[in-house]
Amino acid sequence: MIDISGISLLSQEHQKVEAQQNIQIRTDQWLKVEEVTGNVTYRNFYSYDNRPARVGDLLQIASDEISTGAHSSAVLTVDTAVGSIYVGENTTIQIRSFQIASDNGRVTNLYVPRGKVRLQIRKFTHRGSQINIQTPAGISGVRGTQYIALVKPNGNMLITTIEGSVATTAQNQTEIVNGGFQNITVVGEPPSTPIPFTDDASLRYIINRQVSGLSRSIVVSGYTSPSNTVKVDELEQSLDGNGEFSLKFPATSSLKVKVTVETPTGKIQVYEIPIL
Repeated sequence: MIDISGISLLSQEHQKVEAQQNIQIRTDQWLKVEEVTGNVTYRNFYSYDNRPARVGDLLQIASDEISTGAHSSAVLTVDTAVGSIYVGENTTIQIRSFQIASDNGRVTNLYVPRGKVRLQIRKFTHRGSQINIQTPAGISGVRGTQYIALVKPNGNMLITTIEGSVATTAQNQTEIVNGGFQNITVVGEPPSTPIPFTDDASLRYIINRQVSGLSRSIVVSGYTSPSNTVKVDELEQSLDGNGEFSLKFPATSSLKVKVTVETPTGKIQVYEIPIL
């Protein structure tokens, strides 16, 4: 058996050192927890703080983060009442850094490795002010708008702009996503060209029954908008660039599976698919 305790301690120590290196001198920039629903955790790797999040908690130095569990959420407000951030279920949002622009504007850099956040940010007073969200696929930046950033299980980033405009950047290329449009940034690729947002939760599917020797199985292939979130019996699925997913079930499976399709704005459609 391999002892991983030492590896875990080294990882924690690395996170602590990294946080120490990035501690901000200023203390008047922050995100504040305004609402907590369900299982929400507050973490700070510098102090090793790891506990249930509470209303009033401040995320104000690098590495401060909150994570939500299944069927859980939180609402954060940005300092100087510039706006709010809705944090969806199974989401982590972390402070990367705070900065002051040359015109005294405030720059907030956040990291979202997974999940969904919805930002409602008013127009900034200073031109240098900005809120940036980094994901495994790229960066989105705004100076005042309402939009949704969704990070898929595979790290791909989906941006849906409700109002205003959002700049999405990856691989040294930038695309502007205006209100009513969305785009996808695949990990390792530049952002896609924005397309109109339809808020469509429809699902098409095909059922194939396969026989190989004495083994029998059932394959369910589904198709929906690649911007949607799909859960099969509550387990989130990874979609390819065309919005397709595929699952194999043994022939002894239950008579049907439950597929839930959710659009970025929260529109939900539930499908009961008979497989036998």
